[in-house]
Amino acid sequence: MNQKFITKLLLAGIFTSTSLTLMAQVEEPVKDTLTLMQEQIDANASNIKKIQKFKVSGYIQSQMEISGIDGAAKTGANSGKYSSAIDGKDAETFTRYGIRRGRIKFEYTEGIGKSVFQLDITEKGVNFKDAYYEVTEPWLNMISLKAGIFDRCFGDEITYSSSKRESPERTLMFQKLFPDERDLGAQLTIKAPKGHMLEGLKLEAGLFSGNGIKVDDNGKLDFIGHLKYDKKLDNISFGIGTSYYSGTTNNADTMFYNVVDGAWKAEKQESNKLNKREYIGVDAQFSAETFMGLTNIRAEYVMGTQPSTKGDFSSPKADSYSAAKPFNYNRKFSGYHAYLVQDIYKTPLSLVIKYAFLDQNSDLKGDEIKNNTDLAMTSLGYGLLWKATKDLRLQAFFETNTNEKSNNLTGYDVDKKDNIFTLRLQYKF
Repeated sequence: MNQKFITKLLLAGIFTSTSLTLMAQVEEPVKDTLTLMQEQIDANASNIKKIQKFKVSGYIQSQMEISGIDGAAKTGANSGKYSSAIDGKDAETFTRYGIRRGRIKFEYTEGIGKSVFQLDITEKGVNFKDAYYEVTEPWLNMISLKAGIFDRCFGDEITYSSSKRESPERTLMFQKLFPDERDLGAQLTIKAPKGHMLEGLKLEAGLFSGNGIKVDDNGKLDFIGHLKYDKKLDNISFGIGTSYYSGTTNNADTMFYNVVDGAWKAEKQESNKLNKREYIGVDAQFSAETFMGLTNIRAEYVMGTQPSTKGDFSSPKADSYSAAKPFNYNRKFSGYHAYLVQDIYKTPLSLVIKYAFLDQNSDLKGDEIKNNTDLAMTSLGYGLLWKATKDLRLQAFFETNTNEKSNNLTGYDVDKKDNIFTLRLQYKF
């Protein structure tokens, strides 16, 4: 085989390969511009649909508080006396600055399910507020089941978002009965379908740990239920509801105290006995749109029995009970609050008036009281809201606090200096 023959053979092979490649390229269909654009649009639509299932929202509340020397601030140190640089005496007021709430909420919805996770980020650290999953039946959208850590379904103010509330804090009654507002549990919600004669009626009922967002310590679940009816008629809307709480509190001591004939009386009790914790509440709301703007009125009343510690009326919010601070003082209580929020004509301003009362022990009055935990507390607040934009809000609120007096309780024969002024700037996203 000579060299010329090999060269011709290689050239023939290259020619044949090139010809086949060109034929394949000719036979492959070429997509036009419209087809390519449609494919890109379809891909983008698919990606957007996935992104829409995931939402991020939140708000930041930065504030200044000026309190009387006996008051309790929510930012900075809880309270505190400090010496004046001039005369060395304690100042009459103290000021605190800080982030009251720095919330970021993650929500993902897929089909009939929704999962929520919310954090609270401030200078005091990072804490979680919500972590739950909710499933709703897809046919009539009437029944849903929620499980995890979330707001307790009692009354109106507990579930009213802190980003919308017209006063800086919830009333003292709810701060004491429901620390952190949330609890670990499961809740069933049933509501009448749209168009039905009972539309607006909703029942929420759940079983909860009873220790707030801390670890369950005894496996005994508390029941919370809320039945509510809402109605909207043209420029008027109203609602009325009733709530019930039934649970227990563990007494780590062998003594249990009740009020008998105006004084505390002790009785023997087996260690770690579970004592009844029970609240009954009613709530009502009314709003009307007039030429002056929106008028909003809300009110709640709660009464019940609260086994608590000697020095604090609050419900438990820890993952264990201590014999050093047993929940062995059984107090009957009552309390209420009312809001009046009035928009000012066609301005972004709203006036706020709030009145609240809590009697931590309705069995003792005046000089019968020898423990400040048994005192009644009254609060009257005035505020102004400026909605600068739909996301930015400035709030100024002055709250006067008055305590019940007792000549048999040192320091409480007079009213404490615990009035507080709050200036808050909130940005919501």
